[in-house]
Amino acid sequence: MTINQPAGTAAAPPDTATTGAGTPRRKIIILASVVLALLAGAVAFTVTALSPPAAQAAHGTARPLTGTGTGTLTLNLATGAATSEFSGHLSPLGAGSGYGNLTFTLTGPSTFTYTGTGTFVAADGDKLFSAITGKGTLTTTTAAKSTETDTITGGTGRFARASGTYSDTVSSVVVSATSTSQTSRFTDAGQGQIRY
Repeated sequence: MTINQPAGTAAAPPDTATTGAGTPRRKIIILASVVLALLAGAVAFTVTALSPPAAQAAHGTARPLTGTGTGTLTLNLATGAATSEFSGHLSPLGAGSGYGNLTFTLTGPSTFTYTGTGTFVAADGDKLFSAITGKGTLTTTTAAKSTETDTITGGTGRFARASGTYSDTVSSVVVSATSTSQTSRFTDAGQGQIRY
């Protein structure tokens, strides 16, 4: 997977990629942090899964879904691939943890998009899977904000035929970086609907 740069822009040469806050490499690092934070938020609610058949959409009782979480996101600056781990609480599902896999793409000097999957693991071990799409803005060289839509695609146990959607608002801050990766700490808050 790669970070796709907007048409008409050139990648920074390796020797200039590590200098200055305004270089393309630095912007990618910042974007990675934001993306990681977004991914972590999405991961708290989503996971990689196959789309369920249309008949599953009507399964179960519709319930409001709200929650908050915190976690870390690690972004590969060369490929745009990111992984996240998080913990939080989803009402009515309860406390849990999770993980996600995302791919980030730069869409401008301070904007990005991302897609991926996430898994929320409830305290009893049941898993909730989601497909994630999001977009965000780098607010500083070390922070970002994003919004995402998580589409629930099923799960295991009581969530085997779950469906629904929810929106997440994610804030992230870079806590460490190397020439090849960046780790961000994020917080997220989400709300929507789940049916299971």
